[in-house]
Amino acid sequence: MLAVWGAWTVHLYRQYQALAYELEAERQRNFAEMISHVEAMRGLMGKSLAAGSTRQNALYMGEVYRRASLAAANFMALPLPEELGAATGKFLNQIGDFAYSVVRHEAAGRTMDEAQRQELARLYQAATDLTATLRDTGQASVSEGFRFAKAGVGLSDLFTAWRERRAAGGADLTQDQAQKSLIPPGLNQVGPQMDQMPVLVYDGPFSDHLEQRTPAMGGPAITPEEARARALAFLPEGVTADALEVTERNGRVPVFAVRLPPGGGRPAVTVDLAREGGHLVSYINARPAGEPRLTLEDAREAGLAYLAAHGWSEMEPTYGEVADGFATVQFVHAPGGVRIYPDQVKVRVALDNGEVVGVDARSYVMSHRERGGLTPSVTREQARAAVNPELQVEEARLALIPTEAGDGEVLCWEFRGTLGEETYLVYVNAHTGLEERILQMLITDSGTLAL
Repeated sequence: MLAVWGAWTVHLYRQYQALAYELEAERQRNFAEMISHVEAMRGLMGKSLAAGSTRQNALYMGEVYRRASLAAANFMALPLPEELGAATGKFLNQIGDFAYSVVRHEAAGRTMDEAQRQELARLYQAATDLTATLRDTGQASVSEGFRFAKAGVGLSDLFTAWRERRAAGGADLTQDQAQKSLIPPGLNQVGPQMDQMPVLVYDGPFSDHLEQRTPAMGGPAITPEEARARALAFLPEGVTADALEVTERNGRVPVFAVRLPPGGGRPAVTVDLAREGGHLVSYINARPAGEPRLTLEDAREAGLAYLAAHGWSEMEPTYGEVADGFATVQFVHAPGGVRIYPDQVKVRVALDNGEVVGVDARSYVMSHRERGGLTPSVTREQARAAVNPELQVEEARLALIPTEAGDGEVLCWEFRGTLGEETYLVYVNAHTGLEERILQMLITDSGTLAL
């Protein structure tokens, strides 16, 4: 009997050891890739400051956007304390948003103005500081043999834990103390650096200025237990509520961050639910991409089915792009065929099997509400008269878009058409008949973007 028990114990130990090695490899890979993307992002920002042509600068800033998005995804996949991850993840996302807004302006023929150049210089300096910290952290992690997870637990580990408890006054380590023990050397300096960054304000077509607004969607406050229960709808089958970690995160939309820790070859999954109303704000599945087998159109269909299954009704896909084995598709609310661009949800789909691995519904939660005034005063034919007659119009429909300043909304006729070899979206105010906005459609092998 003792021999059987011993053999079973060894078996469990080896299983745990293999899982720990697998988990550690995933986290070390995310950490290394994050450092690589931040370094590349910082270099590209420097090149942008030195660029002498609008075309060259647009190329650099487009790559900054891509690198910042990848760095943010790698960083948020690491098991770091909330106060460290939130500020840095926000900073990386803001750099990406700023870069994207510059690309859109330059594609519309507007070069960077002095205010944008000063903003880019400020962000470049912050990225330089972040890069230096990450380099030091990476080198220290290698030299000190840092590990996010231990491969096994032996007598020496038990003794270390006992000694740490004694140092803490005989009590068990708090969750905060345990989290800090998993921070790579020197990385705890990053959070305070990012917290000192002023709020980034950028302008661009359909930009949300989310930090300046109050969520339109609300509802009764939910409890952490209710958050666990609601999060199960977005998690793999077989997951139970007691396996989930719940923390609170403040911001423009205060949320319960519900996290399913990685294990058994499964990556970490995080579900952010608004504390008022329990609405989904974001969903992140940190799994890597497999060999792509699906198209962007397949991703649109998968995303639309996912949204319908989770309660988003009358949604339409608009723009999308493919990169690194994933497709990101933007969907907008379209009741009665009127596209409500502020009510948008971005869905990330893995192109190996069509699984939805990311949802960003912040814009929807911030903006969605019952709206009136969606009846035009100007007919389609009257609005068409305001459009360049040389534009070959292919489609016309009503759309509600944000104002240029981001502080209101305006109902427009949206005309999609071609001029030469380029495709444009022209927006004519549906009440005044005046031209409101023009966007150029950038159509590439990886997808379509509105600039």
